[in-house]
Amino acid sequence: MAIKLGIPVSLSGQFSMQGRQTLAGIRAWVDDVNGAGGLAVSGVAQSVELVYRDDESRRSRAADITHELIRDDRVDLLVGPYSAVLTNAAADVAQSHGRLLWNQGGASPLVYQRGNPWVVGILTPADEYLSGLLQAVREVAPNAATVGIVRASKGAFPSDVASGVERSASRHGFRQIFVQEFDPDADDSSEGLQAALENPPDVLVVAGRFQNDLEIAEILAESAPDLGAIAVVAAGVGAFRERVGPMAENFIGPSQWEPEALGRPGYGPSASEVQRSLSRAGYPVIDYPMAQAYAVGVVIQRCVEASGSLDDLALREAASSLDFTTFYGRFRIDPDTGRQVGKSSLLVQWQQGRKVVVWPPEHRQSELKYPWRQ
Repeated sequence: MAIKLGIPVSLSGQFSMQGRQTLAGIRAWVDDVNGAGGLAVSGVAQSVELVYRDDESRRSRAADITHELIRDDRVDLLVGPYSAVLTNAAADVAQSHGRLLWNQGGASPLVYQRGNPWVVGILTPADEYLSGLLQAVREVAPNAATVGIVRASKGAFPSDVASGVERSASRHGFRQIFVQEFDPDADDSSEGLQAALENPPDVLVVAGRFQNDLEIAEILAESAPDLGAIAVVAAGVGAFRERVGPMAENFIGPSQWEPEALGRPGYGPSASEVQRSLSRAGYPVIDYPMAQAYAVGVVIQRCVEASGSLDDLALREAASSLDFTTFYGRFRIDPDTGRQVGKSSLLVQWQQGRKVVVWPPEHRQSELKYPWRQ
């Protein structure tokens, strides 16, 4: 009998781009495991069957699908969808059934702050996305002193990213000169840029929905304000360069995964091996949503091997005790909350048409370019 792995995925709606990549990533892992003989449980290899439905990027639909996967499909393993809003909805349902949710796509720290022990996270939480930004800037520009934040007024994610930057500003001696919000549903995303254009800070941070980030980045590139550094959350993915084109130069962004930045993992396939598997999906660029969906499979596999079981409690205990590296980075969770604490976010910058790692120092591929327009 096959092991059933279930996941709600956004094949339509605002998260459809990331949802389709998520599906491609988890499907690639399933294909690789089955191609190698199956997932070993107490030494007995079993094939894995992927069960998924379109959550339409809607919270209520993600909750309903999670119910169906548990109640009707009787899945053995339950993986969460992309986006913190949808992940929270799925996590609530999983908790009500006493089922473990493997969180591969919900970056908000709120996922781990609601007293739900049935969540295991593999990605860096959003409030740590830009944790190295101001330190990296200060390293190349010792006199940099001010930071401004432009963020969407709706959704936990932009607020989480901003709060992390605010804490970092206090820690590194930067003066925060504004936090300006904009309506992510408005036709014109430029409404949040007035303060940045009138009083440019040394470091500007932009956090909104993907489309908002693209629109704001294009405005900044065309207006070329006198800024030292610009960090846009969307700049961390390859699709940013595809949409913004040459104007992407020197934009900074967070990245959960850069295949050339990490060494040989302690467990599972290498980054190059994973890339070959993911390339079968036909995407021209392999971005982090695809990689982290594959990575959650690798983590599950390690926990199943360690526990010798598919029992959720045994898997949660295994996840709490393990500390290892995969192609995606380090895996170590807080045993009480399930929050990922071992993996650090990378800081990347577009330089000469390429995305390069500029922070942390141990993974650096190039020095950060400052000021923004040299």
